[in-house]
This record gives sequence, structure tokens and C-alpha cells, in this order.
Amino acid sequence: MSKLLILLVSLCSVYGVHGQFTDSCTSDVYASIKQCYVTYMAGYNISMTDTIPEYWSFHFVRRDLLDADGLHIQPYVCQLGNALSDCLAPYTCMGPNAYMNMNVPNATEAMDYWIDLAVTQYQCGAGYNLTMTEFYCIAFCRDRYQPNIDQCDAQAAIDIGNGMDPCAAQQKDFDCQATVYRNCCDWNAGVYICNVDMAGSKAVNPACVNAGAIKCPAPR
Repeated sequence: MSKLLILLVSLCSVYGVHGQFTDSCTSDVYASIKQCYVTYMAGYNISMTDTIPEYWSFHFVRRDLLDADGLHIQPYVCQLGNALSDCLAPYTCMGPNAYMNMNVPNATEAMDYWIDLAVTQYQCGAGYNLTMTEFYCIAFCRDRYQPNIDQCDAQAAIDIGNGMDPCAAQQKDFDCQATVYRNCCDWNAGVYICNVDMAGSKAVNPACVNAGAIKCPAPR
């Protein structure tokens, strides 16, 4: 599914991406993190040495694989994603700077990869069952109702510009998107999208999520 593409654009534009990152690992740890990504990219037949692929080039390789093989390939995509998460788990200093040390072109792409990791961990972890059961309906609804989803994000930017608390604006945005998917698919599709958005939000700016100011309903 290419919902992540929309997520990256909306989160980065509405809630902001910082050009300077505070996370910092030692050079030995960065070398180990790089090896995690060398193995991960090899799963997509992408060769990597010292430089991680341009984010959207990698994203489109994965998207094309999912578009071609659909639900049948999703377990493999999650196998790769979970193996990456397990490989990175020991490194508590992990963050966007790791990608800067793998020679991404700029801070925006570093954040794209960081959000991607966070969303993958939800989609292939706690949200895996919903990923599988809602796969095709979410893809249909995304294509059918993208303007409605875009409007949710646009309204959030307006709300923040008008002085609304950013956490409240995020909750309103995520509820808005969840309603689109819930009305198109079912309750659990809305739950899934809310949690995907929340995972990405925590990667971009964790304050609202960590404070418990953003919540998603439980699946049924």
C-alpha cells in the first residue's frame, strides 16, 4: 500500500520536520545500523554500501512489489521490516541522524526513513492483523477518497494557523481520516489508519503522543 507516501507528506508539512536532530550514536553503532540496512535493502534486491538509497526510489520499489503481488507479498514485506526492527532494537540512540550518517541527501529524507521505520513497526507488529484484513479495502478507499483525506490534513494546517492546540489539531485530523476509512470500509479500517498516523506522528514530534494527548480507538 502507498498510504505511507501520503502520510509522509502530510505529517512533514502539517506538523513540521526539524532540520537538526538530537539523536547521536557512536561511529561503531552507526556502522552496525548501516549493516542492518544493507541486509534490509538486499531483501528488495537493492545493493547498498555506504549510501542508503534515495528514499523515494526505495519506497517505489516496495510499493511496486505490493501493487504487483498484493496481499500475498505483505507477509514477506513484514518479514523484512520485522527483521530490520529486531536488528536495530539494541541501539537506543537510533534516530534520523543514523540516515544522515548513511549519506541521505538531506534532513527531510532522513525523517522520511525514520517515519517509515515507525510506521513499519506498527503495520508489521501490533497492527499486523489489521494490515492483512484491511489491505484491499484501504487501498480502494485511498484511491477513491484521497481528496477527502487531503482535506483532513489541510484543515489541520488551518486549525493550527488559527491557534488551535497542535495536539488537538492532530487528534481532529486523525479522527477525520479515520472516519473516511471507517465509512468506506469498516470500523477497524479507521482504527488502523489512526494508528498508522499516530506512529508517524510520534516519529516526527513525539510530544503529543507521549503526553497521551492523541488516542486511537480499539479494534472490534
